[in-house]
Amino acid sequence: MKPRSPFYAAIPPLIASFLLGGCASPPPRVEDPAATAEPAPPNRPIEYNGTDIGDLLVAETAAQRQALDLTLDYYAPVAERTGDPGVLGQATQLAAYLGHFEQARVLSSQWLRHSPQDPDALRLAALADIQLGDGDAAAAHVDQLVAHHGTEALIPLVAEAQNLDQQGNRELLHALSSLADRYPEHAPLWYARALERREQGDLEGAMEATDKTLKRNPDHDEALLLKAQLWHDMGQQKRAQRHLRKIVKKAPEQRRYRLAYVRVLLADGEHERAEEQLEILAAQDPDDLDLQYSLALMALESGAAEVAQERLQVLLDQGYRPDEVRMQLAQAAEQQGVPSQAIDLYMQVQGPQTLPARVQAVRLMYERGQTAKGHALMTSLVQQHPAHTSLLYVTEAEIRTDTGDVPGAMALLNEAVGEQPDDPDLLYARAMTATLLKDWDQATGDLRKVLALRPDNTDALNALGYTWADLGINLDQAHDMIRQALEQEPDHPAILDSMGWVLFRLGRPQQALEYLQRAYAQFPDAEVAAHLGEVLWNLGQRNKARTVWRDALADDPESELLHGTLQRLGVSL
Repeated sequence: MKPRSPFYAAIPPLIASFLLGGCASPPPRVEDPAATAEPAPPNRPIEYNGTDIGDLLVAETAAQRQALDLTLDYYAPVAERTGDPGVLGQATQLAAYLGHFEQARVLSSQWLRHSPQDPDALRLAALADIQLGDGDAAAAHVDQLVAHHGTEALIPLVAEAQNLDQQGNRELLHALSSLADRYPEHAPLWYARALERREQGDLEGAMEATDKTLKRNPDHDEALLLKAQLWHDMGQQKRAQRHLRKIVKKAPEQRRYRLAYVRVLLADGEHERAEEQLEILAAQDPDDLDLQYSLALMALESGAAEVAQERLQVLLDQGYRPDEVRMQLAQAAEQQGVPSQAIDLYMQVQGPQTLPARVQAVRLMYERGQTAKGHALMTSLVQQHPAHTSLLYVTEAEIRTDTGDVPGAMALLNEAVGEQPDDPDLLYARAMTATLLKDWDQATGDLRKVLALRPDNTDALNALGYTWADLGINLDQAHDMIRQALEQEPDHPAILDSMGWVLFRLGRPQQALEYLQRAYAQFPDAEVAAHLGEVLWNLGQRNKARTVWRDALADDPESELLHGTLQRLGVSL
């Protein structure tokens, strides 16, 4: 579901207001129009015929049932027929919320003809322009918004940028940023420029624009917080802390400032100072248990397990969300290296979290060498949750593999496939386990069967294609399979790696390089590095190849694939 736009409000009951109000539209909201602005047309009674009222009734019923596309289908024609600014506004907001930006632009244009200075109409018109790639039109609407309502009217628009996709965000921020020089005294425009510069990676430019924002509005909350984030991004942790400490001291009741300060302290490993701030936050609102829980989770996520544990235990003693709290307490115990305590807590969890908690207990049992106990617990889970049988088998096999028992994982999957011979998930898991044992016949046989059951299975297409490419067999067929997988997931790094590797095996290293570089940029693991390095080596780019291999070995010094590749090529780093 799309994030709800701040400009969209739920469709209100409309019909009664139209009838009780004598079918008259309220005057447009205009604040101090410029002397040269086109005057708004005078108010006039809006006439609604039977068709209009019937369509509005259908629209309202559809809205109550959350059938919003149907709501718009009936609502927009009434807006266009009557020209009522109120109805046009609702229709425009709904079209934008649903992502129908071409329709939103048409409706906002009609809305602006009736209410040429309405700030919401101008904002929505700018948003529609941005989503349709028309940056110039967006800038023109933003310009009008500032001219008629001042830059405070831009604050919702700057906030809306965070709800857009990356391109829309970039376009909207650019449209706002471009007006900063024209309206140099308006803080929101400099804040937009700061966000744009940060998005571009220009941290110094972002800091300069942030300072200009604060010069014009020293209490601009978002800019104050952004400044701390920028100091942190620049590696200036102490300056970030000093800045946050200063604004917390100035506004001690402002929760957002103190929360930001806590996050920075936790990120910098200063757990004692973070705990002091957490105590203040808790004391400011001791009855807000949701806040206390959020603070505990913040500490846990930052690695401050002891701090989190103390707070979670207080919440558990108060009976607050006992099962969720036990899950988090178990994770804190894991962080502190006390697996027995974590297992006990996972075993106490009830309700919707029961299954994931028990599975985590199984994992810890295997890691502690209690394999019989772990297997017995997983067997009971299979009996209690038959709908999840294949998932539980696959999970236990993964646990055995992760703890070094690959033959045990294969034995378990053989048993599972014997019970459910046509389960694609079990077959795929057994195929992947077989590759670890270098049992290529088993692996390819299982993958073929998966594809017989599900011909478009992306993972199986990629896995079988890669396996053949790595073995140097059936290369044309392997290329075709990987191509099909890539069509389904064109940016998946594992599939990009497979395509690069099969192209290299087909004697097309230059084409292979493009795919492997894309894969490595997204996911620089040892396997992709081994392939990329070998292609670079083959193309004569040997210094680049060595750099890739050195970086990969620094991250994964035990990689058998990397060491095997270097040995096979006779390369010494």
